[in-house]
Amino acid sequence: MVLPFGGKPALAAPTLAPSDPHEARDIVVNIKTRQFDPATLSLQSGEKVRLILRNQDVELHAFVPISLFQNATLQVSGNGAPEFGPQGLLRILLPSKGQTEILFVPQQPGTYPFLCDLPGHVMNGTVVVQE
Repeated sequence: MVLPFGGKPALAAPTLAPSDPHEARDIVVNIKTRQFDPATLSLQSGEKVRLILRNQDVELHAFVPISLFQNATLQVSGNGAPEFGPQGLLRILLPSKGQTEILFVPQQPGTYPFLCDLPGHVMNGTVVVQE
């Protein structure tokens, strides 16, 4: 080992290596004043996505994706309460100030609505998956 002046080992030089091409793209949806923001999400088929849902209200909300995750492989984390059925993720209940992350790869191009199905909450949005 060669020690530079001062007797301390040299640290490896930082590299400018490209980031992992399989890294997920973060998409944040804030829930505030009974609205999803943004209400329209644009995704690419085959792209790894981390959908981050943040409930900034003081009341409980739900995220109900219609057919988006049907038979899909995904990972759900955070303090939301996911509900699953035979065909996959049905909804996530998000507590006040709660956050849930859904890691997935959309495969099927199309337009997929989502909503909050709690009584009196007229909240909806759309996920558009492009080829």
